[in-house]
Parts: sequence; C-alpha cells; structure tokens
Amino acid sequence: MEMKLLEEAYGLKFKEVQIIKNIFRIKTDCGVKCIKRAHISLPFFLFIYTAVNHLREKGYEGVIPYGTAADGRICIPDDGYVYYMLDWIEARECKFKREEELKMAIKAAAELHRASIGYVPPEGAKPRIFYNKWVEKCDKKSMELLRFGKIIEEKDYMDDFDCIFSRHLSYYRQQAAESTALINGGPYREIAEASEKLGEFCHHDLANHNFLISEEGKIYLIDFDYCIMDTRLHDLSSLIIRNMRYGVWSINKAYFILNEYNRVYPISQKEIQVVKAFMTFPQDFWQIGLQYYEEKQPWTIEYFIMRLTRIVNDREIREKFLKEFLNL
Repeated sequence: MEMKLLEEAYGLKFKEVQIIKNIFRIKTDCGVKCIKRAHISLPFFLFIYTAVNHLREKGYEGVIPYGTAADGRICIPDDGYVYYMLDWIEARECKFKREEELKMAIKAAAELHRASIGYVPPEGAKPRIFYNKWVEKCDKKSMELLRFGKIIEEKDYMDDFDCIFSRHLSYYRQQAAESTALINGGPYREIAEASEKLGEFCHHDLANHNFLISEEGKIYLIDFDYCIMDTRLHDLSSLIIRNMRYGVWSINKAYFILNEYNRVYPISQKEIQVVKAFMTFPQDFWQIGLQYYEEKQPWTIEYFIMRLTRIVNDREIREKFLKEFLNL
C-alpha cells in the first residue's frame, strides 16, 4: 500500500519514513509512529486488538496501545494483509543473558498472563484457540516428522542437510512420542480446562527482541501477531526453552525462571509437570524440518545446515537436562 493512502487513512502528515526490519518508523505531525504490515485476517486482528485493550483495562502497562484510523477503523486492510499503527517507543531489545533483564522479562510475561484472565473475544473476532489441543498438535507434528523422513527416502540424491536430518530423525521422533505420553498421562487436560474457563491467552512469541526496555527503564511486550488462547504454561515453557538452547540446558537456570515467575503469578507442582511434558517435545528439530521440507524457506543450504547442526549438537546436553528435569 502506498504511504500516501496510509497517511490519508490515519489523518496524519508523514514527514519521514524509515524501514526497520519489517516495520515503518514514521515521523508525523503528531509524533513518531510505528506502522506494521501483517499477513493476518481482519477477524484475527480484532482478537489481537481487543486482547491488548483487555490487558490495558486490567491495569497492565507493558503493552503499546493500537491507534485507530481517522474513520475509527482499527486497521487498514489490503489484499490479505492489514496495516496497523502504534506509537513509537524509543527502546532497546531485552538481553536474556543479563540476569536483571531476564527477571524483568519473566515478570512482564507473568503479569501479562495474570491480566489476561477474564478476556472474552467479541463478536466477529476469530482467535486461534489451543486449549486442550496439545496432544493433537504433538500428533500432527510427529506425523510431519515421519513425512520429512519419507521425503528424504524418495530423493534420488541426499544433500548434506538430508544426511544430518535423517541420522537424527529416529531419536527425535521417539522424543515426540515421549512428550505426547507425558501430556496424556499427566494433569494437562485438567489444567487446560481451568485455563479455558479463566479466558487466559498467551503472547506466543516471547523472544528477547519482543521485550523492549525504554530509555526510562520500563519494559514493553510487543508484536502480538502470534497471540493464541491457551494456558499460560505454553508461554512459560517456551520462555524457558529460549533460555536453554545452544549449549545452555541448565537446571539452575530453568528453576531460576520458574521461581521468578512464581513470585509474580504462582504455579503449582501439577503445572510444572505440564511444563516438563511440553519441553520434552523436540520443537526446534521439527521446525527446521518444516522450514526446509515444507515451507521451503528461501535460505541458503549453508544457513539451514548451520541451524540444524546447532540443534543436534545440543542433543547430549539436552537429553541430560531433560532426564534431570523430569526427575525433579
């Protein structure tokens, strides 16, 4: 969409437009704004918009409110995409390796989950609902791992990525099965049903670059484009994994995250069991396979191999961590 059309839609005068990653930083006559183009539907954006507003209504200050167009629209649709606007915050990305900043991120996530309680999607909104679907999701991903193996078998020539992936496939398929068994045999369904009654939702992309620390030292969570309705344990498990991968896999760090989260929004032993089950699934291995064999991401073979190698190099230390973690 042309900037002129967005300028007219929002009733602002654009003075300077700068592209940073996948967003526009725009100096306007009403201050600096951020505009993002997202490949999502209007009903899904309505969910995101109202979920963020719900957080603010519950007193959660760690989100940036969405702006509206001059005619009151919450976004500007354009051929399968939407454009939406927020105020620009001068800030830097959180660094998880710095303990104090990781604490800030954990606290922000826990407060978000607590504030999410009571959310009810309005008419017309279409959230992605994951309550009670973990087994279904695990089974689907397990079948995809099997399919990736068949794709390799049917190839006339195996490249270096195929060779590495196929060598480790059986091991990771077994871990996927173990994760499913742990979910089925534990308190997952009870917790998922309780979460659904509460109306909890998850950010679903708690990467360090989605936590911004302002010049005043305030932390914000941005980019709710992957937001889902699910138990908070989905986010909590993912946050732990993000701090474990690539040679870390430390019991002490995992329990540091759980303890810091528990200070803000208490978690039970039953919930920790569910976290353990979630973390057993080989998400990284499945994801790189999906990106290579199905999505066919436009990356070089060298980049794919580099990422896959980092994952399989973690195999031994991750297995040791999981055994210790599951027994605690």
